[in-house]
Amino acid sequence: MFPGAANRDPRHWTDPDSFDLTRDPSAHVGFGMGLHQCVGQHVARLEAESLLTAQAERVEHIELADTPVRHLDNTLRAWSSMPVRVRTV
Repeated sequence: MFPGAANRDPRHWTDPDSFDLTRDPSAHVGFGMGLHQCVGQHVARLEAESLLTAQAERVEHIELADTPVRHLDNTLRAWSSMPVRVRTV
């Protein structure tokens, strides 16, 4: 399995490389599926929702401050650095 390709199958996901908050998350493999699903996924989702809600209340604007640098890895898609500029409310 190649985890970096997870959730990027164009036969299943419309425009798999775009960030789309309205996309149906069912069949997303980030937390596994079936017998092998992550038992902590509900806590992780709640933490993410809490963090993003708090951020949305305090941050007016986020933009790239410089060019992001990819972390080269043959199994994951990741960033080595992504400098951002944050403007608070």
